[in-house]
Amino acid sequence: MFALNRILVPSNHGEPSKAAITYAVAFARQFNAQLFVVHVLSAKAFEFAIEAERAIETLMPEAVPDPAPDSPAAVARHAAHEDLARLLDPEDERATRAQFLLRADRRGPGEEIVACATELAAELIVMGKHRLGFVEHLLAGSVTEKVIRHAPCPVLIVQHPEHEFVLPDPRNQPANQ
Repeated sequence: MFALNRILVPSNHGEPSKAAITYAVAFARQFNAQLFVVHVLSAKAFEFAIEAERAIETLMPEAVPDPAPDSPAAVARHAAHEDLARLLDPEDERATRAQFLLRADRRGPGEEIVACATELAAELIVMGKHRLGFVEHLLAGSVTEKVIRHAPCPVLIVQHPEHEFVLPDPRNQPANQ
């Protein structure tokens, strides 16, 4: 038997990422693990997200009920929550003790995901993957393959589109079904 305490799921807001989040939430709930959702942005987009968050907090403090302290890490956490929290419903966010992370792409997205998993001591990475044709794969490469090769933990790949294996929790279904 093994235990999962920390699960990392990278997201780029695409359909494969959303499918991976469904699986990651199911694993996190099953093992009572904490879920970390990370979005890797280009360095320029990351800096823009941080500056936009600071501007919103400064210019419209009433729009931000719990403003972040002025440290770059705190602002990044707050911006990540604003960017990624809509990927989970509030019950899943609470049940998985979800944390949302933004990372600047300074080495390549695959390398950033591996670095994040290492820093968090993640025990599982759950990733979505498009089904690429041979030529697309040769031209584009694969972030997923880079993560698989260098990850410090097992990696579960959710192909998109995929056969849905995650079943709804019967405890969350209305009684008349």
